[in-house]
Amino acid sequence: MGRLEDQDIGLLWTKHYRCRKDDRSSQTVCLLLCFIVRERARRLVGQNDWMAQLNLALRHLGIPRDQFFDVDNE
Repeated sequence: MGRLEDQDIGLLWTKHYRCRKDDRSSQTVCLLLCFIVRERARRLVGQNDWMAQLNLALRHLGIPRDQFFDVDNE
């Protein structure tokens, strides 16, 4: 399997976010995607503020900020 493309990450998030509380596999996928989002944000150049980097990555990947923080805080 190759590298996950940005649009794939957004689609996976949409598919698994809504059923993550009932399905352990979906919960795991969401947690892994959170890790990927943080890593992509960390690699952004030109942003000195962590939240700005994270928000930019979330927008680029098509993941709603509030949903990301729901999963991150669970």
